[in-house]
Amino acid sequence: MITQHNILVVDDEQVICDLVREMLESCGNYSVVAETDPARALAMLETTGFDLVLTDLIMGDYTGMQVIEAALDRNPDTIVVLMTGYPTIETAINALKYGAYDYVTKPFKLEVLKMIIERGLRKQQLARENMQLKDQLALFKLAEAMGTTINLNSALNQVLKLGLREFSADAASILFYDNNGSGKLILQAIQSVNGDDINTPFLEGETEHSHLAIRTKIVEIENVVTSSGAGSGVPRKTTSYLSCPLLARNRVIGLLNIERRNFHREFSSGELQCLKIIATKAAYAISNSRLYDDLEKAYLSTLLALANAVEARDQYTSGHTVRVTYLAELIATELGWDGDRLFSLTMGCSLHDIGKIGVPDSILNKPGKLTDHERQVMERHTELGARIIEGIPFLQPCIDYITSHHEQWDGSGYPKGLKGEEIPIEGRLLSVADTFDAIVTDRPYRRGKSVEQAVQELVDFSGRQFDPFIVQVFIEALEKNRDKINTIYNLPTDESAYANQPSTQVASQPTARQAEAKAGLA
Repeated sequence: MITQHNILVVDDEQVICDLVREMLESCGNYSVVAETDPARALAMLETTGFDLVLTDLIMGDYTGMQVIEAALDRNPDTIVVLMTGYPTIETAINALKYGAYDYVTKPFKLEVLKMIIERGLRKQQLARENMQLKDQLALFKLAEAMGTTINLNSALNQVLKLGLREFSADAASILFYDNNGSGKLILQAIQSVNGDDINTPFLEGETEHSHLAIRTKIVEIENVVTSSGAGSGVPRKTTSYLSCPLLARNRVIGLLNIERRNFHREFSSGELQCLKIIATKAAYAISNSRLYDDLEKAYLSTLLALANAVEARDQYTSGHTVRVTYLAELIATELGWDGDRLFSLTMGCSLHDIGKIGVPDSILNKPGKLTDHERQVMERHTELGARIIEGIPFLQPCIDYITSHHEQWDGSGYPKGLKGEEIPIEGRLLSVADTFDAIVTDRPYRRGKSVEQAVQELVDFSGRQFDPFIVQVFIEALEKNRDKINTIYNLPTDESAYANQPSTQVASQPTARQAEAKAGLA
C-alpha cells in the first residue's frame, strides 16, 4: 500500500508555489497545498497536521522561522525544509536550531528538492515506526494487564480505551459474533470522542466491513479520502473504517471496529502491528471473562438449588427467600444502594438460609418449641452457611447477610452477640425484612399476622432486636409499595393500616453512620 503524504508549501511568490506543487503532484503520492499568504498558512497549521512543510525564509512581515515553529508545535515529527535566496552559515544554523530538517538555496533544481523531500519523509517514517516499536513493549504490558481481568465489562472498556488512544480514533466498538448458527453480531460496548459524530451503522456491525472481516478472518480497512482540488487551500484528509476480527483458537468470537475521521494519513504498518497485539489480548480477555461468567452462573445455580432445597423441605416457608429478597431490595433502594451493592444484596438474601441444609428435618419442621439443644443446632445454620460459600471469591460480599441476620441490636442475638452498629448493616437490614415475612406468613406453630400487626411488632422491638433507623426506612418503603405488598401476601387491596403508623414511634434522628447508610456509603 502506497502512503500518500500531505505537504504544505508556503511562499509569497506564486510562481514558486505553482512550480513546486506541479512537481510534487506529478510524483503521484503527494497531496500538496500551496499558500502564498503566510498568515493563512500559520492559521492552517494551528488546526491541521502535515507530514512535510516547505517554506520560504523571508515573506514580507513574516519569516520561515515562524512557520517552522507553528508546524513543529502542531506535530513535532513534521519535516520542515527551508527555502532561501539569502544563503549564509548563520541562516543555516538558525534554521536547524528552530528544528528545520534541511534547507535549499534559490534558485534550486527540482530534482535536488525532490531528493531532500524523499529523504526527509523516509527519515520521518522510520522514526515513527521506531517510536511505535518502542511503545509496543509498554503497550504489551498494558495489554497483559487487560488480559488478566475477569470482569467482562471492564475488559471491553479497556480494549476500547486502548483503541481510541493508540490510533487517534474518533470511535470504537466491540461486537460479539454468534458462532452457534444465527451468525448475528451483537453490540457489546461502544466509545466515542466526539459524541454523536460517528458512523453508527458501521460501529453496530451493519456494514459490509464487519461481515467481510468475519469471513476472511483478517483486518478489513476502507479509506475514504477527502481530496481537495489543486490550490484549494484545503489539505487532503482520510476517514478510515477498520474491522478487526477477534480470534480465539482461530474462531471469530467478535469484532473490534475503529473509526478515524478526517485524519492526515491512513493506518501505518506500525499501527496495524499494535492492533494485532490489542486484538489478541482482547480475544483472550473476552474468553477469560466468558469462562468466569459461566463459572459464576454454575456456582450460583448450584447454590440457589441448595437454597431452594431448604424451602422444599418445609411447605410453610415456600417462597420465603423470594419475598425476603424483595423486601430487602425495597429497603436498600430507599437507602440509595445500586449497582454491585444491590447485586450482592440480592445474592446474600437468596442464600441467607442456605446453612439450614445441614439442619435435620425433625428440628427444621418441628411444630412446637425447640429444646435448648435443638435451638443450638438451628443457630449453627448461619456459620454453616458461611462455610458453604467461603471458598467462592465472588460470593464473599454475601457472608455478612448469612452470618449476621440473627444478630440483635441489644447484643442478645447470635452467633457472635454483636451489638448496635457492630452488626454489619447487611445483617441489620436483612433482619427486619426476614422478621416481617416470618410474622406475616403462616408457620407450623401459628397463623400469620396482619401487616399492621407485623409493623407494630417491628416498632415495639425497635432499639432492642432491630436497628431503629432501618425499621423507620422499612416502614417508609412499605408505604410507597403497599399495593405490591398486598399482592405478594394476598391481602385485601384496602389493607393500608400500616401506612398510618406514626414514624415518631420508631426512632429519633439517625446517627452519622446511619446517615451514611442512607447515602449508600456504610
